[in-house]
Amino acid sequence: MNTELSPIQKVLLDTFKAFSAICQEHDIQYFAASGTLLGAIRHKGFIPWDDDIDVFLLRKDYEKLLSLRESLKGTNYMVADYHDTGYPYPFAKFYDCTKTFWEYKQFPFIMGPFIDLFPLDESDDHNAEHEKLNDDIHAAFWVYRKSISQQTWGEIFKDFISFNGFEGPVKLVKKLFYAPQRGRFYRQVDKLYQKICSVRGAYYKPYWDVKHIQYPKEWFAKAVTVPFEDTEIFVPNGSHEILTYLYKDYMTPPPTHFRSGHHTAYYMNLERKVSVDEILREKHEVLEKKPMSLPVIWDEIKHWKGFD
Repeated sequence: MNTELSPIQKVLLDTFKAFSAICQEHDIQYFAASGTLLGAIRHKGFIPWDDDIDVFLLRKDYEKLLSLRESLKGTNYMVADYHDTGYPYPFAKFYDCTKTFWEYKQFPFIMGPFIDLFPLDESDDHNAEHEKLNDDIHAAFWVYRKSISQQTWGEIFKDFISFNGFEGPVKLVKKLFYAPQRGRFYRQVDKLYQKICSVRGAYYKPYWDVKHIQYPKEWFAKAVTVPFEDTEIFVPNGSHEILTYLYKDYMTPPPTHFRSGHHTAYYMNLERKVSVDEILREKHEVLEKKPMSLPVIWDEIKHWKGFD
């Protein structure tokens, strides 16, 4: 357990406690996932340098949680997924509505500090059709994500007159080609997700992930509680097998230079909810000058087939 939590970890811990209480009230089973599972087992809480909370839910529990959105209105918490206009992620998030977290400038979907909700669907071992479905849903969502990316004509014009040889053309294609077809791309994503829900097999697979990962069902046969900071969290009975599969020697911390969080925030306010207009006024100079990052450029190149 960490003796000193960072400000974002403190907010996330409160958010997790609210999430856990809602799951208990509505008989929804979740499991700690990824770095949160590793932190629960190795540190009995957050990995000291981590900045998020991840959970897995089997499809029936995932859909049950999403169905609570109306009943959550008026509380301090909300659930969002790709059905919400402008939401840019292939999985849902549970977030604190009283605070502000804007992750990527081009996707002005304002949330608060959040828990990533990762659905697990069924799959068969080395099933070519399921592997293709994994690739198809990732590619389809990437194209849909391009269609909801926000860029102004002013930004595009400035990229061109400053001889920005990559960003200007990419933003122009998104605005002229992808954005007008947003509805069609959304329906393609929705159709693929419905297809995923009908798959059956002996494994659970995170189809939203570009990696071809899958877990034997028996690793999730039972939920076990373990300490997590000053509370408890559910982990799968196959935690050791999952962590070994993902991280190999998972009880050995990584070298110091790898110890950093992975979430970047275009804007964050842990004190209150801030509107898009307020943020844009505050960050006007940054909006005008901030360049596309190298990881984003590399993602554009990797997914160039999205222009086909």
